[in-house]
Amino acid sequence: MDQVEHDLWVSFREAQVMEHTDARTALLEEVVFRADIGDVRRATFLSRRLLADAYRLDGRWDEVFRLFRECLAEYDHRPERFERDDEAALLVWYAWLVACMVDFPDMSLAEITAALDDVERRFRAAGLGLHEVHAARREVAAHVGDWETAEHAYQRWVATADVTDDDRWLVLTAVEQLLARGDAARACELARPVLEDPSAVDPVVVRARSLVLLPTARAGDLAQAAVLYRRLLRGMAGEFHSLEDHGRIVEFCALTGNEDAGVDWLGPMTGFEQRRRPFATMDFATSVAVLAGRLVAIGRGETELDLGDDPNSAAFGVLAERMRGLALDLADRFDRRNGTSTQGDRVRARLAARPLADHVRLSPTNRRPLPTRPPAGLTTSAMLDRAEWHDLRCEPDEARACLAVPDDLPEPLAARLAELRAKFFQDEETEARLRWAAEVHHAHGDLRRWHLNHAWLGLLVVHLGRAAEGLALTSDAVAGLRVLGDDTDCAWGEHWLVHVLAGLGRMTEADEALRRGLRHAGDDLLARGSLLLLEATLFPERVGAARAALEAFVAGDVPEKALEALALLENAGRWQDLVDPLPDWVVERGDRLAGRLRYLRAVTLIEAGRTADAVEDLNEAIGQASLRPPGATVEQWFQLAHANHAAGLHEDAVDAGLRAANWLDHLRDTEDASWAEWADRARYVVAESYRLLGDDRAALREYRRLSDGDGPLAAAAFVAGSRLLETAEG
Repeated sequence: MDQVEHDLWVSFREAQVMEHTDARTALLEEVVFRADIGDVRRATFLSRRLLADAYRLDGRWDEVFRLFRECLAEYDHRPERFERDDEAALLVWYAWLVACMVDFPDMSLAEITAALDDVERRFRAAGLGLHEVHAARREVAAHVGDWETAEHAYQRWVATADVTDDDRWLVLTAVEQLLARGDAARACELARPVLEDPSAVDPVVVRARSLVLLPTARAGDLAQAAVLYRRLLRGMAGEFHSLEDHGRIVEFCALTGNEDAGVDWLGPMTGFEQRRRPFATMDFATSVAVLAGRLVAIGRGETELDLGDDPNSAAFGVLAERMRGLALDLADRFDRRNGTSTQGDRVRARLAARPLADHVRLSPTNRRPLPTRPPAGLTTSAMLDRAEWHDLRCEPDEARACLAVPDDLPEPLAARLAELRAKFFQDEETEARLRWAAEVHHAHGDLRRWHLNHAWLGLLVVHLGRAAEGLALTSDAVAGLRVLGDDTDCAWGEHWLVHVLAGLGRMTEADEALRRGLRHAGDDLLARGSLLLLEATLFPERVGAARAALEAFVAGDVPEKALEALALLENAGRWQDLVDPLPDWVVERGDRLAGRLRYLRAVTLIEAGRTADAVEDLNEAIGQASLRPPGATVEQWFQLAHANHAAGLHEDAVDAGLRAANWLDHLRDTEDASWAEWADRARYVVAESYRLLGDDRAALREYRRLSDGDGPLAAAAFVAGSRLLETAEG
């Protein structure tokens, strides 16, 4: 072997062990070029095969087929260059690609049938068994709905399997066959032994979980479906998986009331139509259409999916129609090619599927998303009233959902809508929109709304740097509200005046306005609590005001503002008596306020050395905090990982620990290196929990990651990993 060939093989082996990246693909392209130029035996085939697989991962299927054709042409012209193993590998690749041909509707059935016959002829001529040929025939027949042929090919595939093959792949194919024919019960039962494997990343197990996830939920075993989902979340993280695998999970989330979790799985949607495998595009588009349709149904059709510059960055209402149309169009192309309605029937059935449950709790921290859609049947005026009410309660998502009203409204209602939109979606046009709305209110004799508009507008004008003008607007508005005489309106007017005066540093006058506002508020718990909260914010020494605000908001059932009052008490160190003992109403509420109080109790339990006892409180705290931005903190996930581990809840510890460790790794890399020790402590909990679950492969992966570093747990991880290896080998 000369130096050129030696260097070529070094590069090839380097590419073999690299992670799939653009750099690896570029290296393989260079290796293929050098192998062709140097006419290096074997390397020309092996490097093309490896490059083709890289192109497949990138969705560049035209390049996959091109490279295969080049290899096959060389085999036909110079078969002596192919060793026996290379010849077998080439023909196995051919059989696999023939099965893939059905994924491209522009390839006719005649082409596919001819390719099937050709690959079988080549297998026979080479003296090879027909196992892979039967697999290809089964997949083609199943695609077009020819179940008799598919079953016959499947039975021959099983009969010709190598006795040394992993039997689980036979089971997996049988599961796919049963699911395709609609026999979900037998499929799930057949998959059960494979699913009992605790491994997080074993490819057979991950695939089995993906296939039976939704059928398990449809069968009513929602608890088992949740377990499968959580294990898929771990097993698919950071690994390449097909669009179909992602789509099955998206669809599961959509049909189990976990729409937000489904959105988290839409990463592959970026550029997915350019991956050039139409069957995968159709399948994934169907799943996205199901999810987007559910988001429309729960009142979130106007919410935007942000995919950066991708053309599918759009509101979910738009996306639902776009993906539905794409899926049905592709299904029609397949059915016209196949001469059957198999694919169209399958897509239409999925699009018409009804939710399986209002909400399936996927983990101990998972909670049903907050309902943002207003009650059905409200008039436009009532919808706008409700938007104002939610706004005062600091419930922005619910407030904005109430703005989904027709734009073609009578002028008084149009003015109210314009005012609310100007407040909720502020930009350089906000002041102009507010002034127009105020003019309309005044023109139609609605002096109350005219004054309330000016009270808030004055605050905006002060913020824009025109202090005198803004103060005059708000002061005059408050005086006008006093003349009209409604106490609640006066209380809110004074509330905005306090903001203006405090912003100008006129604290004595702000305090006087607070006193007037509280007198007007009377028994209105929302207005009274808001003024007390403002007082406690502006005058931190008045801790009693924060406590009074909290009590008013609790009595008035205003949890989001109650959280603000609680935060002030936390800052003042005056919260212990709220959790020791925990009031009965906290458990009954089940909202973010209760979640925060339970978190504070969890902190006291952990500080008292009762870490395992903090699990339930931490689950509720994280679950409730995650319902609105900014969500749960990394500290809470870190604490939950340790609490679960201490309580012997090792699967829960893995989930929480991975969330904490990955977050802490990010903080270490982007903010402060001191987070490294925290990250390592979380990852050690993950490794230990995997070990106790019996997933040695995943445990070793985490131990190795720790031992490769230089943190304080590196040595302990090395020892633990070594012991685990010795046990496995023994």
